[in-house]
Amino acid sequence: MLVAALAVAGCAGARYERETFYENRDVTVTLRGRTDVNPGYEHPTQISAVRLSHILASLDVRFADQQKKNARTPVVPIEAIYPLGKIVSQALAKAKPEQEVVVTALLRTRKLKVFTDKTLTAFIVYMKNDQLVFHISRVGFTMPKNPNDRVHEPKQGKSYQDFKVLRSKSIVPIAPQAVAVEWRHPDFRKADAVRIGRGGKIKRRTVLIEEPEEEAPKETPADVVDISTLTSDALRQLADLEDERRRGSIGEAEYVARRRQILEKGAR
Repeated sequence: MLVAALAVAGCAGARYERETFYENRDVTVTLRGRTDVNPGYEHPTQISAVRLSHILASLDVRFADQQKKNARTPVVPIEAIYPLGKIVSQALAKAKPEQEVVVTALLRTRKLKVFTDKTLTAFIVYMKNDQLVFHISRVGFTMPKNPNDRVHEPKQGKSYQDFKVLRSKSIVPIAPQAVAVEWRHPDFRKADAVRIGRGGKIKRRTVLIEEPEEEAPKETPADVVDISTLTSDALRQLADLEDERRRGSIGEAEYVARRRQILEKGAR
């Protein structure tokens, strides 16, 4: 089960004000705001706890040392998905426009009924441009045995482990360790990434196959067109296609092929 959240060391450089939103023996959630700049987050914001839990269950990373091509490691431990979803939902509803939500939690694992390993999950989340942005700081990070060894708090753009966040349904990487989530998407209304097992135990659905990304067709002169020559219907189709591409609903190959079809059929 989760144990008391760690006391983290502050970040040098940027100036922050911190407000502890939630703290118990399981997790710590902090509202952290910059004092030198206002990032203009779209806070406070209302997202249901269930929807947020389903989003958390869909976040995966791949470590650089994982040999299996399609290996995926969940960001949030399965037993923490729903508790964290509820707390993060409440924190986003309380946060101010200058505050990001910082989450840290420890998982304690018993080995041979004697030894205890402590691993850390930590991330930053905020709303920007109507997208829920996650900066993943640590996943399954083994805590140092020496209590005097300090562990720095999560920071945007700062890498502590060698992994990358993976693309998923309505989840698009915007940096190696950050993703933008189309949180309104119907995918997150139901628990696609988890299932309820016997005795009500929550289990994670395993991704068995990860499709290799198709190579996009090369651009041809036909792909370059004066938009003034297109019909209004073709322009609407192009706008919808761009939106699908931005949300990560389609791959680059499908985008180029469909765009080419629209351009071929949409001339006045």
